[in-house]
Amino acid sequence: MFPFFSQSLSLKDKILFYEAVANLLEGGITLLSALKWLLSRAHSQILHETLENLIFFIESGDALNIAMRKFPNIFDEKEIAIIESGEQTGMLKDAFRAIASELRMQSELKTKVIGALTYPFVIMFFLLLALTVVMTYVVPQLIPIITEVTSDISWSTRSLIFVSNFLRNNMLFLILIFVATGLILRGYIMTESGRKKFDIMKIYFPIIGTVYKNYIIVQVMSTFQLLASSGISIVKTLKLTWQAAGNSKIAEMYTYIASEVSKGRKISAAMADSDKEWYIFTSDIIQMIESAEKTSTVHQVSLRISEQYRREVDASLAIMVKLIEPIALLMAGVFVMWFAIAIFSSIMQVVGVAGN
Repeated sequence: MFPFFSQSLSLKDKILFYEAVANLLEGGITLLSALKWLLSRAHSQILHETLENLIFFIESGDALNIAMRKFPNIFDEKEIAIIESGEQTGMLKDAFRAIASELRMQSELKTKVIGALTYPFVIMFFLLLALTVVMTYVVPQLIPIITEVTSDISWSTRSLIFVSNFLRNNMLFLILIFVATGLILRGYIMTESGRKKFDIMKIYFPIIGTVYKNYIIVQVMSTFQLLASSGISIVKTLKLTWQAAGNSKIAEMYTYIASEVSKGRKISAAMADSDKEWYIFTSDIIQMIESAEKTSTVHQVSLRISEQYRREVDASLAIMVKLIEPIALLMAGVFVMWFAIAIFSSIMQVVGVAGN
């Protein structure tokens, strides 16, 4: 009955689940019938097992939100909270629709970010691949010719030969070092202290950090708007919002904000205290939240902030690509120039020796 409890549902299947149930509920079909209809058409094995278990628990007398809580690796707390609020207010179909819309927005934004980040990584990969091929296959063919003709080798040629020999003789060792370093870093990041340091580094990392920061702001602000507009209390909304960021640093900030708001402080004041550098919660965000608190429209303003920073993500992605491309071309140019000088100087020496 529960073989897939430890597995997670893909974002695509989650969107399908919420959108399909929302459409069926809107058409007047009961929740149980909607789940059974979706079960008969589910192609994903994990989704199929999840639906079977949800139906089992609901037929046993559980409310939907109670049944969903038994799948902590599939449904997160903020989704369950929205569903619970929808059940209590009799607006379950709106809760499903809101979650589906939010997840689709997150999916589109994530795809856009990954697509933009893929470009510079592909450039760097092929640059390293070209460097490896030249150093391990091309240069070794030229070394015997150069050394046989002359012993007076220039520094550029010597450095080229040294790097080529080093890569050829230590390639396996270098690969093992690279893999071991990756595994060690991965293990360290999985620890609490390592995860915190890595999450902070992602925020402040040059160029890419700006994209990541804007992406986080979109996620937390849109999630806050979704939860607050669903009738969930502000304190609970703040406690659940940090999950959207997936960053331990942001989690600490929102935990502090929720604690301060529960004591009677304003959200804007707690935000300012949690981020004294104004790096995540910039001055314009705090000012907009402060103004919204006076008119009780914080959730509406959060949506506008989310939309504004979604545009900022697009702009920062464009800037990042424009910056990384010339850096990659510069690195390629330096290597080509070094290789050309080394080979050209050797040819001149060979010609000089032959002329004598």
